[in-house]
Amino acid sequence: MIHLRCDLGIDDYDPYIPPEYETGMWFVGQVNTGGDAVFVKGVVISGTQYALVADGANGLQIVNITNPESPAIVYNYKTFGYVKEVYPDTVNGSTYAFISDIVNGLYVLDISNPGAPSLDTLISYSGGVTSAVSKNRKLYASFGGTAFKIFDLNNLPGEIPELSTYSPANSIKRIEVVGSIAYFVESVTEIEIVDVGNPSSPFRYSTFSTPGACYDIKVADDLMYVADGNAGVTVLNVSNPAQPFYMTSTNTYTSVKAVDHSPNFLFTAEGNAGTEVFNLFNPVYPEAFGYFEPGGECKSIQYFKGKVLTAHGTNGLLILRF
Repeated sequence: MIHLRCDLGIDDYDPYIPPEYETGMWFVGQVNTGGDAVFVKGVVISGTQYALVADGANGLQIVNITNPESPAIVYNYKTFGYVKEVYPDTVNGSTYAFISDIVNGLYVLDISNPGAPSLDTLISYSGGVTSAVSKNRKLYASFGGTAFKIFDLNNLPGEIPELSTYSPANSIKRIEVVGSIAYFVESVTEIEIVDVGNPSSPFRYSTFSTPGACYDIKVADDLMYVADGNAGVTVLNVSNPAQPFYMTSTNTYTSVKAVDHSPNFLFTAEGNAGTEVFNLFNPVYPEAFGYFEPGGECKSIQYFKGKVLTAHGTNGLLILRF
């Protein structure tokens, strides 16, 4: 933050600097969701901003964040399992939440009316679903971590036919899809890159092990930013998906659990150490310039409409600015 001073010869001029801004990030609002907030995604429905919070055993929380100082829960959808992730997308004019439940499977919830969502489809699976992403009318999901499946969403609301099943190198913890490429965060191998350009026949490009314990990834402009545990933020070059290579690692306060990217900034969730924001003036070398320590565990983070949304564990949804 830059403070400008106009000197008019008044010796006692003392501009007010809000003390809570000194760390570069500051508190805006919070709501207790009643469960264990482990993941968050923002979505706009009919001009209103909402946060979808994966609240563990408490299901999915739909939170109105249009006034970020007073976020308000508008609906709690119970799956009676454990919601690990949620991904919003608009298909055929309706807005859906694709819910990954690690006990019961995959829920496709119509949230076009956030105050009265309706279940469109439940794809039951005894091993649960660890991650699911909707892109370009396709649904990419990890069943039990051991089977990666692609579904066709063109018929929503209604039938969701399966297009293919692929066996990953190791158990999938999280999926990122950019264009025609799927990136997996896995146990053991850590990163797997798969071509999904032909959804009926995905094939492996490569695997890659990072310096730390890979928890989360974001891909932008041929670079992959890795929430790499105690190794901090690792940057990989993935311009050639068949040959990704290591570029740098940036130190963080503590173990990085999640990461998000905007065109000029990078955001991290670092467990009990809170959150950090980095500038990307040089995208290969993230430079820290702000942090916030709320107490409690920060498990997931997203930059959405000028707000930093944080899944704050048993403390619910935390909203910050920088």
